[in-house]
Amino acid sequence: MKRLFIFLISFFIFTNIASSESRFGELTEMRDKKMRGKEGQWVRPHPGPFVWNKIENEKGKFSWEEVDKNVLYAQEHNQTILATIWPHADWEQKSCKRKKVRSPFGKGFTKYLSKPCSMEDYKTFLLKLVDRYDGDGSNDMPGLTKPIKYWDIMNEPEFDMFFRGSQEDFVEIFNFSSKIIKEKQKDAVIVMAGAAGMFPENKKYWKSVLPKIRDHFDIANIHHISGPDGQCDRELWVDEFAALLKSVNVDKPIWVTEAMTCGSPVKAWVKAFVNGAELIIDVGVNAPGPKMSKKGRKQLNEFINEYDGFTSIKSISKKQVEFTYKDGSKKILEF
Repeated sequence: MKRLFIFLISFFIFTNIASSESRFGELTEMRDKKMRGKEGQWVRPHPGPFVWNKIENEKGKFSWEEVDKNVLYAQEHNQTILATIWPHADWEQKSCKRKKVRSPFGKGFTKYLSKPCSMEDYKTFLLKLVDRYDGDGSNDMPGLTKPIKYWDIMNEPEFDMFFRGSQEDFVEIFNFSSKIIKEKQKDAVIVMAGAAGMFPENKKYWKSVLPKIRDHFDIANIHHISGPDGQCDRELWVDEFAALLKSVNVDKPIWVTEAMTCGSPVKAWVKAFVNGAELIIDVGVNAPGPKMSKKGRKQLNEFINEYDGFTSIKSISKKQVEFTYKDGSKKILEF
């Protein structure tokens, strides 16, 4: 069935809706010089500074230093930010005695990962966050020249390590956040919280959740992380994710915002693009988990340098794809 699906869409041509011309990006970490992203590409700070607990560590006291640092660096290097919003603050969740959890990102993150006690308090934070980086000329970050337009609401909510709440809790937070952002920033683009793969438990979760949030996001989002045994999917789950979206009547562009692979990264990236991905964000050189080989990293960088900026791609044989560019030129890649 999977092979039939690939065959049916192998000549599928897509167009990038994003403002950035790059089709590639990286997870970034400002404290790591090797993970600050590349010039002119996408960056997804992870977990990033867009954490309620980091910005408003005490009620009514907002600190923007870390966020500003990320935004200024991205501006200076012509990077487009995909900002992941984490709707958790220790002081706020203590107010209704939420249970502490072990932070997935260490002591500097947050000790609570449940639904906010007060959606009004969360709304106050969210409005201030968007207001500072929306580029409307009012209350903007000093020196802001490249606004944040792409907002990724939460991360892999089907995993307890990232969210402690029911499906209904997630749906409420997601739809509430999307509505607030869109009302404040008319040109905002909402990215679905990344699905953590297409294993049976992921499919079950998202098959239930997607119909309840489909009117509140613009970009569908899948993650591909190689397991401890090195297991990986050769299309970065994009084909199965596309089939899942179709099964619940969701017609949205697909981004892979965490891509880790085994084997040839170029082959996996190409197969993901042919199967419908519009953007692929690599987990980065120092991300936890299995590492890409030096040879694979070199090949991937060469591929990106040579073929980035395409407007469409199509398969012309089992081992050849054709890229088309804005000026009408074409390039063929054998892989």
